[in-house]
Amino acid sequence: MKKFLQMDGAQSAAALAYYAFFSLFPLIILIVTLASAFIDRDRAGAEVIAYVKEFVPINGEMQSYIFYTISGVIKARGQMGIVAFLMLIWAAMQFFITLICATNKAWGDEVSNGWRLPFKGIGFLIITVSLVLLSLTIPVLTNVAKAWLFPVNDFSYWVYALGNYFIPTLMVFFSLSTFYRLAPNRLAGFNEVWVPALCATVLLQVTANFFVIYLQHFSTLNAVYGTFGGIMALLFWIYLSGCIFIFGACL
Repeated sequence: MKKFLQMDGAQSAAALAYYAFFSLFPLIILIVTLASAFIDRDRAGAEVIAYVKEFVPINGEMQSYIFYTISGVIKARGQMGIVAFLMLIWAAMQFFITLICATNKAWGDEVSNGWRLPFKGIGFLIITVSLVLLSLTIPVLTNVAKAWLFPVNDFSYWVYALGNYFIPTLMVFFSLSTFYRLAPNRLAGFNEVWVPALCATVLLQVTANFFVIYLQHFSTLNAVYGTFGGIMALLFWIYLSGCIFIFGACL
């Protein structure tokens, strides 16, 4: 925590929240476009939205407003494909560059501002998109395995529900582990990063639960921001996630 405060981790998390929110919609468009090559376009959009919902601890009217907006963006992606792609590349590069710089500050290393930094950001973008596409195929494979390996009974339903709960958590853990290994100037060993990655994953899960309680019982975002209350809640959650991400790097 001392290192987090010394490196102004909260300010870095604010920069992450800005770039992450800026790149969220074009990133969703890109993933839907890639997924449409394998499955129906409407189904691809529905699957991507359902996947994003797993990581956004917002419900009720706020969630409906956000994902209604995302659905509209997906339907209109044909007219803004090139613009969305350029926005994604720029914002994602800035997001990962900010995250890489924050991680190296946490490790006490100097940050290189040469040509490698943008390419490193592009590399993390490719890894992120690949992991999301992999996560979208896992439920399909699970359904096939469920029908083939298990008869239709309470046990198979329990196994399937347990897999749906733990698979997103495992994806977060492995994503954090991969980033904490590759982001520093030197390649870190898995034995150096798995404990911080596990702690950050647990913190994200616990914070998500408290965040839902906060929005349900204490927050008045809709009263203050009106229809933009859901957007502000999403931006606030991204900021909290950025703080946890950088805290894991410090750890």
